[in-house]
Amino acid sequence: MNLRILSFVLFITITCFFSGCYTGNLNQGNNSQDNNLQDNSEYPEYNVDDLNQYGQWTDVYPYGKVWCPSVVNDWQPFTNGHWSYDGYNWVWVSYEPFGWIVYHYGSWEYSQDLGWFWIPGDESWTPACVQWIDYGDYVGWAPRRAYNRIWPEPWEHNNVHPWMLVSKGDFNRENINSYRIHSVSQYDNPNQIQRREPDVKTIQRYVKEPIPIVKFEREPVVTNNPPVRTENPPNKNDNSTPPVTRGNNNSTPPVTRGNNNTKPRTIVHMQIPPAERQKVNKYRPKVEKDVLKKKNPPPTPPQKRDK
Repeated sequence: MNLRILSFVLFITITCFFSGCYTGNLNQGNNSQDNNLQDNSEYPEYNVDDLNQYGQWTDVYPYGKVWCPSVVNDWQPFTNGHWSYDGYNWVWVSYEPFGWIVYHYGSWEYSQDLGWFWIPGDESWTPACVQWIDYGDYVGWAPRRAYNRIWPEPWEHNNVHPWMLVSKGDFNRENINSYRIHSVSQYDNPNQIQRREPDVKTIQRYVKEPIPIVKFEREPVVTNNPPVRTENPPNKNDNSTPPVTRGNNNSTPPVTRGNNNTKPRTIVHMQIPPAERQKVNKYRPKVEKDVLKKKNPPPTPPQKRDK
């Protein structure tokens, strides 16, 4: 009898090991201390100082090389900034120096080992890589996940609580993190839940003032790791955020990194107009002091010696 029990336990252990049912730790590669993308031929356009100075690159299965920001423990994406309206979409304006990349490209995931980490993507620039929820007097957003997975509802119990939830009357305020709602009650009317960005007319009705239209320009970025890819920036009304879909997907989709036949591209930098820039400059020093940990300052150029 003891031999049969031992054999059964051994079978279960081996099955779990090979099926990947252990989820406590992510499978990281051997390059966890790699601070740049010199060995990453998949996305050389993301080898920029703002990422290399404020985080580290590491290999995580099944995503490949991901970026881990150097931040305080309770940090999460899409909290230090505000929303502006460009006439077509709500655009996230970040107070973090790396925000122009990681909030407009790619996706995010969370693990107990790494905390939040950013997964590069090859999609076009988007106003904000988020998942929305709009219900009652509240609106919320959470970082877009890999493979278009969705987060649990804001009122469901989970160990990361990825949502930023605010009242609609506070949605367009500066430093939106100051107006965050940290706990919400169960919402029992699923027919009134909208999973899209809030309508600008609805927000205007709540804030009781017109929402100004802010024009953002974008310019191509020359990165530190040529060759530079090229692609025309999308139109201003291009909302490339994929639709949120539901359903149980028991299989992990394969990671698709593209092939040599795909058209090369370059990332673009969102240029913030003066009025918006004043808001960023107002809050960025505090964010850099209290939230960010600058890990990799650029090397000091060698001094020329007089002969």
